[in-house]
Amino acid sequence: MINLEIKVHILDIEEIKKKVLKIKAKPMGILHQIDTYFIVGNSRLKLREEKDKNQLVFYRRPNTLYSKFSKYYIINISIYFFSIVKKLLALIFGVKVVINKKRDLFIYKNTRIHLDEVEKLGEFIEVETLFKKNIKEKKLKKEHYFILKFLGLNDLKTVRESYSDLMLSLTYEQK
Repeated sequence: MINLEIKVHILDIEEIKKKVLKIKAKPMGILHQIDTYFIVGNSRLKLREEKDKNQLVFYRRPNTLYSKFSKYYIINISIYFFSIVKKLLALIFGVKVVINKKRDLFIYKNTRIHLDEVEKLGEFIEVETLFKKNIKEKKLKKEHYFILKFLGLNDLKTVRESYSDLMLSLTYEQK
């Protein structure tokens, strides 16, 4: 799957949430996610733990400040096999870092809007517009950039890295 995404560091998550609700984005609930990232070179591989589901997510995305295309694959992992898969991946690749976050998820048409509170890193918004074969790319880009403009994200500090990269840089700075 492919999406167009951007991550922005925010200072007031409640203010952004009000704007997200103004565009009639549908609230999908608050998720507690623990992402275990594995060491796999330039790509990213993470095992996501949630209350009711677990997923293995592989993705490639450039670290740029602007909206960027990301190609990703998701495999659902049964709760019965989760711990063995996690141990096996840790043995094969090694654990890079673990990210603990609370995510308030909203959906606007073809776009997922994440309001994230990430432990040790702060508050962020991620806007991810899913590219679908039956919808023209121009229309999807228009939707993506409309959301950025409406929420006032163009004037805020964008983040090029993944949460795993940010956490590692924080860890290195503290040493």
